[in-house]
Amino acid sequence: MKLWDFGRMTSGRIKISPKVGEPLGLVDGSEVFSSMFKYEAGGKEAYEIVLSPFGPENYREIAYVTIQVKDEPGALAQAAQFLKSLNVDILNSETVSSIPNAVMIWEMLVDLSFYGDSSSLKREFDEAKAAKDPSLRLVDCLAVESSNLATRYTQGASMDSDSIKTKALRKTEKKASIIENGSFELPMAYVNFLGKDSAPIMLIGDPDAWVLSAVFLDDDTNLCKLKVDLPDRPGALHDIMKVLGEESLNVIAGYTNVLVYYERMTSDLVVDMRRSKARTCEELHNTLGDKISSLGPQFSLVGASAISF
Repeated sequence: MKLWDFGRMTSGRIKISPKVGEPLGLVDGSEVFSSMFKYEAGGKEAYEIVLSPFGPENYREIAYVTIQVKDEPGALAQAAQFLKSLNVDILNSETVSSIPNAVMIWEMLVDLSFYGDSSSLKREFDEAKAAKDPSLRLVDCLAVESSNLATRYTQGASMDSDSIKTKALRKTEKKASIIENGSFELPMAYVNFLGKDSAPIMLIGDPDAWVLSAVFLDDDTNLCKLKVDLPDRPGALHDIMKVLGEESLNVIAGYTNVLVYYERMTSDLVVDMRRSKARTCEELHNTLGDKISSLGPQFSLVGASAISF
């Protein structure tokens, strides 16, 4: 999923656009927990703030639950009643009618603090189905998976890297902040660590982990969004990346999507132009257009547009 956006921290506040906020539950009035990390690699340093609508996992046992039911009236009520009877708290959820008149899938995040653990929930459901419990007549099956939600915002993005030093400047706060007017206000401790209250930022959402990463870019960052058409074959993306590297363009974010399998695909790329000879996106378009087209008949640079902060 392409869930990233660019903006600016202003007066210690980060604007969270609906594009990245809504899928993560980070909307006006919602509480948000945060942590801050400092990364050091090759003599350089970077800072990241990680936001999540969920608090420290040692206070809860949060799990992913997927329930398959018949697509009939009352099926979801039976599923919800089963969870209610066990004191399982449904948090965020999504219901998808996969095959109308046949089957429906209910995916959810649940809190098992008042019940037990993931394996016990699965076992209790299976035993009820084996006993042909009539209260589950419309419920087909249930799957449970531990979430490990806390890992990302307590250990950072490079917990397993030998070349990157990760330091938790501020571990996850037990007290939540509140999203107001679409913005997250940085605690003063975070501002002090950064040494500034204004900077260009990139927001990266991870729906599976329910976290939003806010990374701080250099003030002279010069970003351009590229849209490229290319063939769907092994090595095609490598050819594009090689051209970008030759032009001293640093890829900040990328997204690829197959249009016709084994024929055509498209790629959206955000690049930092600071080290390239091109000073504007228009110049970059002129420079890259011919080079990308020369890779083959299915390669083309569709567009280049500036990203402003």
